[in-house]
Amino acid sequence: MNYLDTSALVKHFVAEKGSQRVREIVGAGEPVATSKIGYAEVHAALARRRREGDFSTRQYARACRNFEEYWQIYVRVDLRDEVLLLARDLIKRRPLRGLDAIHLASALTLARELGEEMRFVAADARLLGAAKAEKLRVLNPEG
Repeated sequence: MNYLDTSALVKHFVAEKGSQRVREIVGAGEPVATSKIGYAEVHAALARRRREGDFSTRQYARACRNFEEYWQIYVRVDLRDEVLLLARDLIKRRPLRGLDAIHLASALTLARELGEEMRFVAADARLLGAAKAEKLRVLNPEG
């Protein structure tokens, strides 16, 4: 299974470095997972692009529609106490920002619950380093 943090999720809906690789991952038919916090984060990223002039109104609406459609097929990890406690512990061990720790904790929790290997996909070197240190396979779609 592939876990995409927000930096990777956005690449599926916005043309930027690494977008083609993310589209290949999502299109490969293997399940894609993310934290439910990604819902607000992706919408915030898309809205920011619109405000900054990177998207026309039409492009913004299409990106939001596409995201809503894909959101329904992603495996979505709930923000449960177990995930929050693990995020807290990860922050103590690794140089992580709060939402990055939630993404990593979500991936680790899901991998443990499913009993299968998880590939953590992100475009953030610090987060990928922490994921690797926590024994996840990692992929930076940008390189």
